[in-house]
Amino acid sequence: MFIKPFKVKSNNQLKGTERKKLCEYVLIKYPSLTEEAVQVLLPKKESITVMRIVTHNGQLCKLYCVAKIPMFFQLETDLSMFFPTIYTLWYHPQLLYVFTMRIQVLPKLAEGADLMLPGLVVKEPITFYSYGKLEKGTPVSVNTEENQAPVAIGITTLSSEDMYLSAGRGKCIQIYHVMGDTLCQLGKSPPRPDLGLPNVCKEDRLDENEKDNEKLEITKNDSDDATSEPLSNLIDELQIDDNDSASKVDSISEDIINKSEEQEEKDRISEFLNVTKEMDELLEYCFLKACKTTLKVTDLPILTSTFFKNHLLMACPSDKNIDIKKSRYKKLSVFLAHMKAKGLINTSVTKGVESILLVEFKHPLVKELIVTETSAPPEPVVSNTVGVSDCYKVTSDVTPILSLYGYEKGDTIERRQIRECFTKYIKKENLQDGKILKLNPQLAGILRTKEHQETLSVEDGINKFVGRMTHMHQITLAGTTILHKGKLEPIDMRVTMRSGGKKVTLVNNLEAFGINSKDFSKECQNIGASATIIDDPGKKTPSVLVQGNQILYVYKLLTDKYGIKKTYIRGLEFAPKKNANKKK
Repeated sequence: MFIKPFKVKSNNQLKGTERKKLCEYVLIKYPSLTEEAVQVLLPKKESITVMRIVTHNGQLCKLYCVAKIPMFFQLETDLSMFFPTIYTLWYHPQLLYVFTMRIQVLPKLAEGADLMLPGLVVKEPITFYSYGKLEKGTPVSVNTEENQAPVAIGITTLSSEDMYLSAGRGKCIQIYHVMGDTLCQLGKSPPRPDLGLPNVCKEDRLDENEKDNEKLEITKNDSDDATSEPLSNLIDELQIDDNDSASKVDSISEDIINKSEEQEEKDRISEFLNVTKEMDELLEYCFLKACKTTLKVTDLPILTSTFFKNHLLMACPSDKNIDIKKSRYKKLSVFLAHMKAKGLINTSVTKGVESILLVEFKHPLVKELIVTETSAPPEPVVSNTVGVSDCYKVTSDVTPILSLYGYEKGDTIERRQIRECFTKYIKKENLQDGKILKLNPQLAGILRTKEHQETLSVEDGINKFVGRMTHMHQITLAGTTILHKGKLEPIDMRVTMRSGGKKVTLVNNLEAFGINSKDFSKECQNIGASATIIDDPGKKTPSVLVQGNQILYVYKLLTDKYGIKKTYIRGLEFAPKKNANKKK
């Protein structure tokens, strides 16, 4: 994201209340931090600035800098994406889930590449949870095998389960910020600290050290025996009876040690068998539950990998985890072969890919299964509809009155709430006489009425009071809220001619409504026309370019899918006329 230079739209220093809100927001996003730790990251004595930028790919972003060093950045298209920079993680390396990569991969990331699975360092043997328990799109950090100080930050492109099932191939992390990018060039960046080896490499190093220590102990014991042999011979000659008793004690001790070792071995075997038996029972239960509850006849035939991911894993109770390698089957194909032998399914293998062709839904094991746990409630569906509403920012002029009702300077408030607060105030001060508003000194100062004016209508008073506040537009998309100051420019559609006399459609100002230009361009490709993102001369933000005159399609997409009102769309007059090509 920050590999290429970005454009700075604004750069403002945070005020006291804004600084306080930022600290509270950091504590909410990262509960593992204490208030003292946040004060160290965002010290009161240092100036904190917020920089609003546009990256080379059109992404709107906010940077929070301390003494010109970036400490946090936030994507404006998705306000939940609030990331620490690598400088913050050098103080708190475990703030995000950490992956370790090979040091040879770092130059590739610095050139703009994303992190692939072969570049990760994972402790062997690889299990189902070697990559954690992460969802797709989870913010993570990346360190290197020789130093656990993070060098990159991004989001997962696959879930942990998909990483395991990918057999070590494919992209795993989309890199947003890497050491040495343009974000690191804003101020005088501190050197990367040496925080020691990562956990994965520490365990490997400890194993090597233990082996070396064992070799040293064996060598030392051999040398001690060699040097002490003459002395032991003399002792044998002088104290024969003591040696006899000592040998008896040694034999008894050896028997006790052997018995304890045998018991420990039995306990380990018993524990292993219990874990294996529990995993076998869990696998079979989840298989039968998936066949009974989620798998349908219309889903067949189905790839075994798809069945495992979308049905068998989803059938697992929330308090348990499936790990086939802890079962006696060790592999999914072996387990499915066992289910096939029981007459539950029929499978086939084509070009090395196994599929389930048939499931006996009327099998006694499926029909008699009793599902005890309750299913989890479905996740709420996130709407893509854009909501635009008017709101107002509390200014210092109106703070004396609105502060009485819990509002502070910088808060956003709707007109309905302003009217309620204003009405309560004038009733409390006994300033209302029907539709007439009496002016006291405080209210006259806020409304800035004429010197000798004593009354005005209540409605005029409310309008003047609202006029002392900053007009804002609140835009809501997929649960994310964006505040836009002043006049909200509409989405601009227009048709221009390119080389060769070809018409293209340009769509601008999508970001103001929270619409991601990259996603929108992909949606425009559904009609078979190519779509790209370009820098449009004379426009503040990049535009989406669609081949041909696609005004009607873009207009329908904006109104139907995103729910944008007609008043916020400009350029419908460029749509092709229906009778333009008909001959008279």
